[in-house]
Amino acid sequence: MNKLRIETTQNVFIEFSLAGLGERILAFILDFIFIIVYTWALFVIAKHLSFNIFRGDNDSILFMIFFWLIPISVYSIIQEVFFNGQTLGKKILRIKVVTIRGRQPSLTQYMVRWLFRLIDVWGSMGIVGIVVAATNKYNQRVGDLASGTCLIKLKSRTELSRQLIIPDFHEMYSPKYTQVTLLSDSDVNLIKEAILTHRKYQNEEILKAFAKKTKEILRIETPDKDEKFLNRIVKDYTYLTSKED
Repeated sequence: MNKLRIETTQNVFIEFSLAGLGERILAFILDFIFIIVYTWALFVIAKHLSFNIFRGDNDSILFMIFFWLIPISVYSIIQEVFFNGQTLGKKILRIKVVTIRGRQPSLTQYMVRWLFRLIDVWGSMGIVGIVVAATNKYNQRVGDLASGTCLIKLKSRTELSRQLIIPDFHEMYSPKYTQVTLLSDSDVNLIKEAILTHRKYQNEEILKAFAKKTKEILRIETPDKDEKFLNRIVKDYTYLTSKED
């Protein structure tokens, strides 16, 4: 399985599994199905309102442009921008767009990906996108190559639970570090990846770097060893944020 290996600002490495070609195609098919459903719903609504969208006059043309052509044209870019790199199809497949450095893409990068769909998808019936993605190590289509992005897999809740991430809480559980809510989901996910990477490669430096940075951000002093400390941070964060939900 292809991996995206990135170096953090703490000079440590984290690996992400890349989305495969099959997953990319299936996500596209799911999104296309959602577009078909939207089109069908639009026609049903128009019919219910006794509005003939096939009359060919200015009103029907404007209706088609503003309520059908524009929405389906910007379907992918709007969702990727507001859903943090995911469309509905990608959410279902648990994959998302990130930069080659594992970061959130900028608006410009999302736009470049979207514009190149004319080449990757619509201008070639998907052939160019499939061929290019199948022949490079990051499974990137032309739009990804131009924007410096790729698609990664998101670990499932079940998989993370097996490894360490979603603990079972005793009803009397009391969080030790309540200030963990100052962290973001992205911060905690990086900490999780650091712990898993340490367990896989026995790299003490990655724990040391993340523990030091976390203590600085949260202004914590503790004699606990780095792995124990970071595990408690993850556990407290999970507990407190689940209570908020």
